[in-house]
Amino acid sequence: MDHQLIFFIIGFLSALIASNIINRVFPKIPLPFIQVVLGIIMATFGADQILKFDPEVFLAFGIAPLLFREGEEANVPSIMKHWRTVAILVLPVVFITAVVMGFAAHSFFPTMPLAACVAIGASLGPTDAVAVSSLASRFDFPKRIKSILSGEGLLNDASGIIAFQFALLALTTGKFSLANASVQFVISALGGALIGYLVSWLNNTILSLMEDVAAQDVVGYLLLELMMPLLAFSLSELLHVSGIIAVVVAGVLQAAGFKKITLFDAQVNQVSSTIWDTIVFMLNGVVFIFLGIELETIAHPVLKNDSYDNWTLLLIVFVLTVVLFATRFVLLAIYYKIISIKRKQPFERYKSDLMLLTFAGVKGTVSIATIMLIPHAVAQKYNMMIFTTAGVTMLSFLSGIIILPMIAPKKEGKVNYFGQIAILNDVVLALQDDLEKTRVKDGYYATIDNYTQRIQKFILMQESEEATEDFNNLQLMILQIEEDSLNSAYSNGEISINTYRVYHRYLKELERSITHSLVSSLTFAVTILFRAAHMAIVEFLHLFRRKKGSARKTPILTDEDKQELKDLYLQNTELVLSSLYNLYDVYDSNLINLLGSDRLRSAELVAEGDFKRLFAHYRPNNIDEMTRGYYLERKLIAEYEARGEITSAKARQMRKNVNTLEDYSMNEEYSSLLYDFLEYRGGRN
Repeated sequence: MDHQLIFFIIGFLSALIASNIINRVFPKIPLPFIQVVLGIIMATFGADQILKFDPEVFLAFGIAPLLFREGEEANVPSIMKHWRTVAILVLPVVFITAVVMGFAAHSFFPTMPLAACVAIGASLGPTDAVAVSSLASRFDFPKRIKSILSGEGLLNDASGIIAFQFALLALTTGKFSLANASVQFVISALGGALIGYLVSWLNNTILSLMEDVAAQDVVGYLLLELMMPLLAFSLSELLHVSGIIAVVVAGVLQAAGFKKITLFDAQVNQVSSTIWDTIVFMLNGVVFIFLGIELETIAHPVLKNDSYDNWTLLLIVFVLTVVLFATRFVLLAIYYKIISIKRKQPFERYKSDLMLLTFAGVKGTVSIATIMLIPHAVAQKYNMMIFTTAGVTMLSFLSGIIILPMIAPKKEGKVNYFGQIAILNDVVLALQDDLEKTRVKDGYYATIDNYTQRIQKFILMQESEEATEDFNNLQLMILQIEEDSLNSAYSNGEISINTYRVYHRYLKELERSITHSLVSSLTFAVTILFRAAHMAIVEFLHLFRRKKGSARKTPILTDEDKQELKDLYLQNTELVLSSLYNLYDVYDSNLINLLGSDRLRSAELVAEGDFKRLFAHYRPNNIDEMTRGYYLERKLIAEYEARGEITSAKARQMRKNVNTLEDYSMNEEYSSLLYDFLEYRGGRN
């Protein structure tokens, strides 16, 4: 077994997780850029020697599934609305870019054949759909620009690879015929589309047979869908037609057709969305980490070679990147100028679209995968082909990171949650009315608590980042007060080890409710570290005393323990409220009042003897009450929508959230040990 490979794969997955965490801590740094940097770091530790980059495998298992999913989710009517612009970007822009970049590269490397330089241009012609979609998460493209880029991203990889194959053929054979190339292009495109159609037809036929014999299976359906891009791409490559077009056509046809409303289709859709979201995230991460690994692997030998001047090489890469964007800009400007003349509109009207489409033409791993398809002998003879492509790819990607956020519309920063807060408040009022009419109140108490916490989170999301940070700092202060008091009570012999453990679990729930920034994370981490260390010491000493026979041998929670919990909580409430009210001049009074009123409400319930739901908050037997809450929530969403107090789009999103919460609540496969422990009376060791 290759343990080194296993460790590198673990490191690869760890890099994906780390990139997501870093992006959440520093949201202004694009996720793809973080992943590229992590890939470069991994390459310096030898990842390139273990994780070999096979371009054909990469296209089949990396790019093909991503484009298949893009095809499934593509808004085809919207793309067709802008088909002229898409066609310009997919055909003339890619091919002219290949020729222009080829002549530009040839001027810098006159000893390299023109066909080799055109191959460089062909690999850099297509826009990388994965890179664009990843960068676009930071801002909002206008809908028409999204549709154009979506259509371009689906199809231009195919035209770029076909153009590259023609250039490679001219390089290796010394022959090129425009007529033959045109015919081959049409055959490749139509053949790929036909393969995509056949794969989709085969998939639907198998599903129909399964339905006819009542053998529908969610897992089988998903496996068939996951197999489709691999089958379409592999068959196309075997028959020497466009695998990219085959994958896209299969994806588009998979999403086409009448949407059946059945339980089976609903289950498939729910699971499929979750699985595809995970796969797409992982494959996107793999694409950019491999981009970083290959950049370091390709650039390092060239930059260390004394035969080349590094500054000259970097200048060549910079100039070629400028030529790349300038070519795209000029071609699009000519197109929009013609459109403005035909429509008798001022050209200035299209300048925004022109700039966005120009700098959205960033390159990514597909460009490197394409250039890596050259035969080994050619790569050894003309190693600058790979270096130049990698350098321009990286610089164009960095240009998109810097320039696109400057010219694209910013995402709406603040979201209005007043509608959600009002609806949840109304649900709480209705549940409180139900509470007054029932004798068994525990389930309603737990349900009301759940809704109160959701309201609290929406209130904080509505506030500024500074207010949220202040709120979290106040929560951390409460946690520290509780921790100090708990440790003091146990040290003084005022509470038993059972009480200590239960209260410690309660503090752990408080800890989970605190979201913290990078700055406050240090204080938070220190607090949690000390609490964990103290808990370990207490448990060790307790175990030591048990061995000597001096510890109390009652693991169940007795009435005496419950009284200790009650006294300790009420005592800590006084300390917490006193500390909060002394900070009116430091923090926003609304935040202090929110925390203070929540604490008072909980203290009143504990004083009445109802402490179970506080120390075992997620009561396992309140499904009926939660279902009642979800019913009320849906009813109120419909009423608010009918009165125009929330938009239809927001109402749909809120219903989706309710459905997700209800599905989770209906899951009975969870541990109720803590609640059972609190409920259990009597017993022996």
